[in-house]
Amino acid sequence: MRLTSADISIKRLLAAVAVTAIAGTVLACQVPVFRYAFERWNPDRYRILILNDGEFNSEHHLLVQAIQKASSQHLQIDVRSVDVAGTRDSHLVDIWKTHREQSAITQPLLVAQYPISSTVPEDGYACQFPLTQDAVDRLTVSPARKEIARRLSEGQSAVWVLLESGDEGKDQAALTTLKKQLGLDAAWLKLPSPEELEVDPDVLSQVKVPLKIEFSVLSVRKDDPQESVLTQSLLNSEADLHEYADEPLAFPIFGRGRVLYALVGKGIAPDTIRAATTFITGPCSCQVKSQNPGFDLLLDHDWNESVGELLISDPLPETPKKPTLIPIPPGKK
Repeated sequence: MRLTSADISIKRLLAAVAVTAIAGTVLACQVPVFRYAFERWNPDRYRILILNDGEFNSEHHLLVQAIQKASSQHLQIDVRSVDVAGTRDSHLVDIWKTHREQSAITQPLLVAQYPISSTVPEDGYACQFPLTQDAVDRLTVSPARKEIARRLSEGQSAVWVLLESGDEGKDQAALTTLKKQLGLDAAWLKLPSPEELEVDPDVLSQVKVPLKIEFSVLSVRKDDPQESVLTQSLLNSEADLHEYADEPLAFPIFGRGRVLYALVGKGIAPDTIRAATTFITGPCSCQVKSQNPGFDLLLDHDWNESVGELLISDPLPETPKKPTLIPIPPGKK
C-alpha cells in the first residue's frame, strides 16, 4: 500500500527529530537550534561543474570567469571544468549524454552538486542548465533567495518556502494552514531564560540581531524561471518529491539557509508544522552541523556581517564525542 503524502511528511520529520535527539545526548546546549545555526553554522559549499567535450570558446570562458568571481565573494561554490571525454565518473557521463540528446546546440552544461556534507546523496545534483549568461544570473542570485537571506539575517526563526502546485485550492489551503499554525506556534513556543542560556542579560540586549521566535511564509511558483535554482534544489533534495508535482510542498529554512525537510500536500498539517517548529526552536543539544538533518541552500549573503561580533552561543567543543545512533523503525504502511 502506497504511503500518503501526510504519512511521508510525518515519517521524515519524526526521523529527523529522533536522529538529532539521539545525537545530542552527549552535548548540552540550551541555545535554540535556529540561533546556534545562525551564529555558528557556515553554509556548506556547492560543487559547480562545467561539463564539456572540447575546448571552451571565448564566450564560455567569460561565463566561467563570472561564476568564479561570484565564488570569491559570499556565494558558497567551488567551480571546476570537466572534460567528459576524459572523466571516469559514469554519473557525469550519463548527465552529459542526456544533455546532448536534448540539446540541438553543442553547449557546455552547468551542473550544481549538493555539498558533500549534506544529507542528500553525494552524486545528486541540485540543478543543471546549459552554460549561458541567463544560467549564470540564475545561479548567483534570485529574488526569493535574496528575500530568504534577508529575513533570516533579521532574526526570523525560520522562513517557510511554499512551493505552489498550481492548483489554487490546494495552494490556498496549504498557505492558510501554514500561516495559522505558525502564528499559534510563535505564541506558544518559549525562548529559554538568560539563566538557562547561561548568558548575561546584557549580552542578550546588546546582540546585533535580537533573539526572538518569528516565522514567515514565502510562496514560490514551481515554474518561475527566475527561481529555477531554488525550486530545483528543493525538489531534487529527496528522491520522491517530483512524484508530487500536483501537490504544494513546504520547506522550513533556518540558520544561514539550512533546509530541514519537505512537508508534502496534506502533510502540511498542524501536527507536522508544530513538530518542525518545536525542533527548530528547541535546544541545540547537538551542535555538530553534520549530525543534524537537512542541507544548505545556495545563498549569496555575508552572514558574519549580519550576525555581528557579539554572540549568544559558545563554540563547539574541540573533541565532541561521536553520537550513538539507533535504527528508527519503518513507518506504518
